[in-house]
Formats: sequence, structure tokens, C-alpha cells
Amino acid sequence: MSATETTSTEQSAASEGTQAADGEAQEGQTFTQADVDRIVKERAERIAKQRYPDYDDLKAKAGGAATLEQRIEEMEKRTLKAEAEALRAGVAAEFGISTKRGPKGEPSDADLFLTGADVDTLTAQAQRLAGRESDRKKQGNFAPKEGTTTITGEDDEDLRGFARKLFNKE
Repeated sequence: MSATETTSTEQSAASEGTQAADGEAQEGQTFTQADVDRIVKERAERIAKQRYPDYDDLKAKAGGAATLEQRIEEMEKRTLKAEAEALRAGVAAEFGISTKRGPKGEPSDADLFLTGADVDTLTAQAQRLAGRESDRKKQGNFAPKEGTTTITGEDDEDLRGFARKLFNKE
């Protein structure tokens, strides 16, 4: 038997399907596997529609419920993100940390340094950052040897001799 021909049971099932569909029997006809699959599928769909006439409506409602769940989940994520940003902004304002972005779109100090997820962590980070800023303001700029003169040559005579030659005072 070839791959395109069906067995006698498949032929009888296909004959029943065509008999039910056409109203008359077609005997001695061979069907391909694709024909048998199509006939069986059509019959199964017809039976399912008879048993469950509102199946399509229920399926659409179930799909709608899934999209509602997705929307709720998305809204919850957005709410959590907004709450975290508000908390970060509040802590930054309390400790005087900049929330302004840089001129080239660089992240603000709050974006860079306030990375905690809860109030305690954000407060600890803000206190540390504010403490460092206040220390820097107290100390100002610091140059350790500012105002002192250092001699890099071995002898002062070398410098004096150079100056004499430079101004022709020898």
C-alpha cells in the first residue's frame, strides 16, 4: 500500500464523513491522508460546535481575562516604579542631593548614588553622600605644599650664573 493511500478503516471513516457531508455514499474511492485528516477535523469541529455552542464566546472572554491580568501586572510594576522614584526624590530633597541631570544628559547625583529600594537604605546612602559633601566644603581645596618654594637645582650658584648671563651682567 502506498503512503498516499489509506487503510480500509480510514477509508470507511472517510466514507462516513463524506456520506454525512454529501448525503450519499461514495464507494471504491481512495483518499489521501490529507483528505482523511481534513474530513476528521471538520467532523470534530462540527461535533464540538453542537456540544458547546458558546465555545467561541467563552474562548474570547478567557483571552480577555488574560489580557486584563497582563494589564494589571503592568500597572502594578509602574506603580512600584513610581513609588520608588518618589521615595528617592523625597530623600534627595531632604538631604540636599541634586536631582538635576547634567548638561549633556548625564545622570543626576540622586540617580547615581541613591540606589536603595527601601527608606532605610536610601536614607543611609543620602547621609553618607551629604556628609562627604559637607566635609569637602569645610576643608575647601587643599594643596599640601601651597606657598612653599622648592629648589630643584643642586646649587644656587647655577641659577645666579644663568641669570647673570641672561642679563649680560658679568
